Amino acid sequence: MPPQKTSFTALAHQVVQASPEPLTVNEIIERVNAITPITTKNPKQTIRNAISQSYLIVSTGDGFYGWKMRLLNGSILRHTLQEAEFADKVLYWDNDLLDALCPTFFAPQKYRDRSPVTVELPDSTLATLALEHFTSKNWGTYATPTFWQWFETLEAKADDHLIFSVLDGEEKRYAVAFQTRVDRDESTVAARNQTILDTARKRARGSWGVTVWDLTTHLLATGMYRHPVPPDPISEIWSEYEPEENDAPASHQQPESFSLVSALFGQNLQAYDYEAPPDLPREYDPDQGYRRPRQSRLARRGSVRSYVLRAKHRALPEVWRDLELADDNTLEDLHLLIQQAYGWSDDHLYSFFLSGDSRDRSSEIGSPWSDTSLHTHHIEMRQLDLQEGQTLLYLFDYGDQHEFDVTVLHIHSLAPKGKYPRTLEYHGSSPPQYPDYDESGKPDWDPHKHWRSN
Repeated sequence: MPPQKTSFTALAHQVVQASPEPLTVNEIIERVNAITPITTKNPKQTIRNAISQSYLIVSTGDGFYGWKMRLLNGSILRHTLQEAEFADKVLYWDNDLLDALCPTFFAPQKYRDRSPVTVELPDSTLATLALEHFTSKNWGTYATPTFWQWFETLEAKADDHLIFSVLDGEEKRYAVAFQTRVDRDESTVAARNQTILDTARKRARGSWGVTVWDLTTHLLATGMYRHPVPPDPISEIWSEYEPEENDAPASHQQPESFSLVSALFGQNLQAYDYEAPPDLPREYDPDQGYRRPRQSRLARRGSVRSYVLRAKHRALPEVWRDLELADDNTLEDLHLLIQQAYGWSDDHLYSFFLSGDSRDRSSEIGSPWSDTSLHTHHIEMRQLDLQEGQTLLYLFDYGDQHEFDVTVLHIHSLAPKGKYPRTLEYHGSSPPQYPDYDESGKPDWDPHKHWRSN
């Protein structure tokens, strides 16, 4: 048998994990060499590559690298309670707390450990909390009887806090305390939030769309949570799609809530430039690069009302995508999410018709560049007065006339804090936006089949 190839990534892991203190790159090289000589042309680059490919060897920000689980020790994190948790007897973890409780989440299988953690309650009782996957991008834990018995004595309310401390990241030992909203030191929390935000912006500068996982690992490893007053959860402070300073959401006047938008049509709501739509957030602006849905701001803080929708092309009803949007997501978010879910190119105008009929212009809400009275980037889901079972029409491409039924499957009055909008389920392969034709001129699918069958 040929000799087994030396894995310098594994040796770098072994060296850093064994060291009680963080090491420089040169120290890692020296200790790896003591185990097995590094025979590559560039030993320093070999070890740097090993470090860059590791989820567990992380920079402490000062030229040293340490074992992630050990660097967590002493961190204190804040969990803001939300209404959905009381109703479901579930705790939904924010990204920073999830990273602290399960630091090996993205590590290779060899190093991954998603086993339950031990949490010490204020009376020294020990409770175990297991990591659970609830919905897309939503992780947390069911409250065990021991934990819930303690929790019920708190008479806690939404927006109060649980404060988690990392006692020993390698041994998976933590402690928890309770703090009411009124008891927190607002000025210190605000200062801590600003420090986190400044660090996040510095980290993201020059790197568009830094992931929240990169950010939380950096914050934890560099000691940003080793302070007696923890900041608010990371999602309440930072959005990975908003890394620029002073990047406030665009302001615009919203129409009052309505049950049918036709009552508002024909009114001159504002001076509108179809070539340069006003109040267009940069995520929606094609001049800013890749267009994408905006994250719900309400869902960054706590429980929200959400809408589970099924989008399917009228000519291909056996193929569908289930989507979930929060109260403050817009119809523009819905359009962009459908485009993403089907893998289409978002290269034409589009409209939503609340009546489900494309001939009913009185119920039409058009794209930001459409000649309509209302526009998708101004209309939030909560304004539509949607009902379960209701079906909207999404018309994409005024020339090719792609018609999608968008049906409200369910409305969650208390959906958990998280990232919205999101795709929940894919069913069937997406049809190509532009059908391919065989030699006889027959398309591989007929986008207008449902018209011809009527």
